[in-house]
Amino acid sequence: MAWTYEGGVGYLASPETELLLLVAGSLFSGDTFYEGEPLRQRRFHELARKLSRRDPRYVAALARYARQVLGLRSGPSALVAHLFWWGPKKVTEEAARGVWLRGDEHLETLAYTRLQGWKLTKGLKRAVAWRLNAMSPQALLKYRKEGHAFSQRDALILAHPKPQDPAHALVYEWLVRGKRALPEAQAFVARLLEERPTWERILSTKGASRESWWEALPHLQGLSLVRNLSNLHRFGLLEETGVQEALARKLLSPQVAGWRVYPYQWLQAILRGREEGWPGKVLTLLETALEASLPPLPLEGETLVLVDVSGSMYAPLSRWSEATYALAAASLGALLYRRTGGWLVGFDHALHPVPLPPEAPLPELVAHLLAAGRGGTHLGLALEKTLPRFPGRRAVVFTDEQVHDDAYRPLRRWLSEDPGRSAYVVNVAGYHPLAFPERGVVRVGGWSERLLELLFLLEVDDPVAWIRSGGWEATVPFAPSPEDEEEGR
Repeated sequence: MAWTYEGGVGYLASPETELLLLVAGSLFSGDTFYEGEPLRQRRFHELARKLSRRDPRYVAALARYARQVLGLRSGPSALVAHLFWWGPKKVTEEAARGVWLRGDEHLETLAYTRLQGWKLTKGLKRAVAWRLNAMSPQALLKYRKEGHAFSQRDALILAHPKPQDPAHALVYEWLVRGKRALPEAQAFVARLLEERPTWERILSTKGASRESWWEALPHLQGLSLVRNLSNLHRFGLLEETGVQEALARKLLSPQVAGWRVYPYQWLQAILRGREEGWPGKVLTLLETALEASLPPLPLEGETLVLVDVSGSMYAPLSRWSEATYALAAASLGALLYRRTGGWLVGFDHALHPVPLPPEAPLPELVAHLLAAGRGGTHLGLALEKTLPRFPGRRAVVFTDEQVHDDAYRPLRRWLSEDPGRSAYVVNVAGYHPLAFPERGVVRVGGWSERLLELLFLLEVDDPVAWIRSGGWEATVPFAPSPEDEEEGR
């Protein structure tokens, strides 16, 4: 028996489950409600060190799962650093290839390695050399990361990759020597930068203005587009017919499904747009894009969806983010309610039922959830009040599991009354201890919409064993992240 941060009945998890939930629910940047950043990073370091030595195959599989399914970067890159220090060669190299998908993730692994005071192993240098040669010349320039803890120049000097072709040789020359590079290298890089302008380059060279944002618009896609709509609005561009037509081409494209924008990120933009008064046509385009990006959930029967809206859930996901754990949980809860019907209920020390049907717009469902709450986490009370009256056989809770009471007792009683009933928990914050025993419910962690696809596949499986075996690779196809994927995960 253990106690949660709020003094409720808690349960200890295995190191494997604790690390899974911690990685899935963390951006590792800034304090959370219950844990300061140093404490959370120290807990991660100890778990990763222990398991990299004891079960490196699991750590490698978890790193790839977190990167490829959950779309996270910092945690998986740090896990790869642990594997290069503690793990066997083959397992570690496979993990690196499955995690280093964007142009700067090998730099995150290098930075984490240096932060721990570890030497750069030959295996890590060899893997970085492979990654540098595998990147396009354009990506090497885009992600050169000057002024960061580790730059591409630093990586080149440490790894000494043999250029695979003349283009790489010229870019390497320019990255290492800068203004002292050979004239042909300077000319080649200048041509590449001119041929592939990006929105960041346009804004950095021309400054933020109506004209520069208009010029940058064709280069915005995915999360960079969603996050910068507020800037387009600030300069009056969202009212322009030409801009709305450009947005329609982007947001109504089938490619939206592959952008890997989380539901909470779409909804954050929509809710901000309502506050700032964006044109109705733009908001409608965003809602259409959100719907197009959602996964199919072929589920039968209604679901009791409980969403934690207690005070701790309103902590930001990172020091750089305006999104909260509550927004992430409400987004997934509303999506599940949309797909299955049933009841959608927010809870803190009281119940906050959402009085809207499943077919209501997702922003409306989320807004209702977020308008309530901020009290204590009385999940046991919420289950006591809802489960006996709910006619369905499936209950799903989105929470940080830091309860004031005993949440497992009413859930255990409800499950024991009918063997056809099932309960699921999505742990969004990665705290420990947990509100339910490890084997008492089906549990996943994080904020990706793909969790809802996975959740019901795990009903008869041990999530840790399933991740270790790579079962997720067959059930959730992975689309490689584009080189210009946005920062912040």
